Amino acid sequence: MNIHANELTVEVYVRPDGLVEPIDSKIDTLHQLDSADHIDNLVIHAWPAAITLTDQIPYSDAIDAFEQMEMWVGKHGGSIQPPFSVRTSTSTFTNEIQTTLRTPMMCLAVYVGEQLANVFPHSWGDDHHGVMDAIAALRTDDLELFPYAPDSAAPPPSHCPDCNTQLMNVQGIGVCQCCDRVEVGTMPHHDRSQRSQLTLRP
Repeated sequence: MNIHANELTVEVYVRPDGLVEPIDSKIDTLHQLDSADHIDNLVIHAWPAAITLTDQIPYSDAIDAFEQMEMWVGKHGGSIQPPFSVRTSTSTFTNEIQTTLRTPMMCLAVYVGEQLANVFPHSWGDDHHGVMDAIAALRTDDLELFPYAPDSAAPPPSHCPDCNTQLMNVQGIGVCQCCDRVEVGTMPHHDRSQRSQLTLRP
């Protein structure tokens, strides 16, 4: 499908404590690309450096975004860990298991129409694509980085593919307590309009 027939939306996720050079200049460049119609829609979100996955409120939008990005990259044989990381820990006082998601300073999710088409940064083996690669592709209208293909929904596996330990389900994310592997399966597309938005610049 020719993605020129669909709107190109870039959702930017940043940590407010990271709004210094060079992150700030990257956001400026994205605003310029938006003004020059290289991007149809530019949406900027803020998220914290760390999110406890059991805290559905107020971070449900950030958790949903991570699940969708992890699913998309995993389905294409890639990884977003790092820059994301998911770790489990057990309280020495209550024995409560806590799962924490650590977020990168900046992340881009590129949508063709309503479908996620790529995530930056990501890696496929030794092949790495960062935020600057996405910006360069958007500036030159290099559409190869933003493919369009229908999604199919499938549940996450019940056991870890690495060590065969049963996965703990945390807000729809399967987390292995032995090796910290994360499995999210594939999920139906989330309506982006349902997420809260924080615009950091006019």
